[in-house]
Amino acid sequence: MTGEAVVLLGTGKMGAALVDRWVEAGRSVVVWNRSPASAEALVREGVSAAPTLAEAVAGRPVVVTSLTDGPALMSVLLDQGGLGAIDPGATLVDLSTVDVASSEAVAAAAAARGIRYVRGAVSGSPLVVRSGSASLLLSGPADAVASAHDVLTEVAPTHHVLGDREQARVVKIAVNSMLGATMQLLAEATVLVEAAGVERAAFLDALDGSVMASRFVSYKGAALRQRDYAATFRTADMRKDLDLAVSLGTAAGIPLPVASAVLARLEQAVDAGYADDDFLSLVCMQQVASGRPADLARDPAP
Repeated sequence: MTGEAVVLLGTGKMGAALVDRWVEAGRSVVVWNRSPASAEALVREGVSAAPTLAEAVAGRPVVVTSLTDGPALMSVLLDQGGLGAIDPGATLVDLSTVDVASSEAVAAAAAARGIRYVRGAVSGSPLVVRSGSASLLLSGPADAVASAHDVLTEVAPTHHVLGDREQARVVKIAVNSMLGATMQLLAEATVLVEAAGVERAAFLDALDGSVMASRFVSYKGAALRQRDYAATFRTADMRKDLDLAVSLGTAAGIPLPVASAVLARLEQAVDAGYADDDFLSLVCMQQVASGRPADLARDPAP
């Protein structure tokens, strides 16, 4: 392996994809996760699992986090002492989708310790990351972004630097709110045309050739054709991101009626038992709301 080792805190589906990219680029990786078995599962040539959080980050020039949400980020970096174990002068890159307030708290603590902090987000699913087609949304001081350039370019070659503070957080949340709204529209349109006797595949083929065609619609359309609800983006995670969007809007005095409506439907989907399925589950929710059999039946949460 070549290059200095990068540390990854958080080894979920996205974290595993990040590790694959770094290993492919010839970089060694040190992983740590709150559930050790998840980190151990990634160990292979070039990838080692640290026994403790402090041992994972001490002496490392770049530490990357990919965690579930703001509370998880705060827990690992502040409550469990992760940030305090990172060397002053090192760079912390967070690639989680989190609320602005949590990120600001981490930023303040990092600045107090002399740690450079990059706020980031991955635009693309783990599958897209592995293909090398993802892009990154980044913000933070210019020197911080520059210090992590090589490590981040190995993940995704395209970077959008949006500002020097929390701009990447807001843009990621806004983009994900559009994904949720687009999926709801796709669900409504699919159920509408099927009710009129149009075959699903025929509709999706026509959609791919229309002005409404997009990479996202084509990608999700492939799963919709196969009635494949295996999660590339869990319903529960999309519900979390839409809640972040609506909360941002409320705080800024900006009404988000579409995001609010989709959030309500996602909350219903979680309650209906679809939390761990792909957010394509909005199609099932639309089928049920329309009195039609769902592609995938789930038991409601107790």
